[in-house]
Amino acid sequence: MNRTLLRLSIPFREPFVTANGVVSARELVVLRLEGSDGTVGYGEAAPFEPYDGVPLERAIAALSGGGGRRPPQARAAEEIARMDLEARQEGRPLAEPVRDALPVNLTLPAGPPEEVAARAREGVRAGYACFKVKVGLPEDVERVAAVREAVGSWPALRVDANRAWSVDDAVARIRELERFDLEFVEQPCRTLEDLRQVRGRVSTPIAADESVGSARAVRRAVELEACDVVNVKLAGAGGFRAAREALRLARSRGLGAFLSSTLDGPWGIAAALQLAASEDLQLACGLATLELFDSPLARALPSPRNGTLAVPTGPGLGVEVPAEALIESQR
Repeated sequence: MNRTLLRLSIPFREPFVTANGVVSARELVVLRLEGSDGTVGYGEAAPFEPYDGVPLERAIAALSGGGGRRPPQARAAEEIARMDLEARQEGRPLAEPVRDALPVNLTLPAGPPEEVAARAREGVRAGYACFKVKVGLPEDVERVAAVREAVGSWPALRVDANRAWSVDDAVARIRELERFDLEFVEQPCRTLEDLRQVRGRVSTPIAADESVGSARAVRRAVELEACDVVNVKLAGAGGFRAAREALRLARSRGLGAFLSSTLDGPWGIAAALQLAASEDLQLACGLATLELFDSPLARALPSPRNGTLAVPTGPGLGVEVPAEALIESQR
């Protein structure tokens, strides 16, 4: 089996702003496996150091045969490349989806309230019924208020602090924001114990994200009664099977569950869409992030329509990227 690594850089349309910082381009590595029959499978490793603390170089070293414990993103790339290859050889999709489309949220990067509200209005016109606002920065109240006014009373509105607050700060900020009818607050603090304390002091549901990267962590969240919802990242969990285990455990224990992207490329999004559809997830997933990029790679999958994303039907991941788009994105 031939094995190739492609290091890619995908520029954002506009710098992406969160409580963790500002990013102008997404760096990732793609593992390409070619079987003896010429069939090719792809798997994506997309660690995001400001979010998960994993440098891209560590994933590259792991996929190049380096020693040490492999980060979950490298394990995910390896597993999904092999699954994609096998599914393509057999002429079937990666998973067994039970739905052909999934509801997705529109992620709104932090920024001046009027600019974020303008993007939200565009989202309403495009048919989105769920919006996620990045918080943990100055003008949070003004930003969330502007978005709620822009979208009206009926769409779901969730906010994501990306671990920006202490427990006391989180309680104070959430109480300020609760009047905007929030679906939930995602990862307001750093640890599950912090989330447990916040959850006991506010009325808005709490979602865990960075704190639940594995089924083991989900089990711990259940034991602590730390959250109401879990946001599972396929790459952060270590692959398709590990993410599926985390989702199933959460739902079996009465927690809401959804999948989202860490600003992944099309291969990661396709794998997550097939997993979400095979598990029949009901909450809007955070997978409509390719729209944030200014690159032909962002067009490897269909754009959202009326707030939903079509689930790729295969073969394999169902992602066909022109060679020139890969060449253009290599660095």
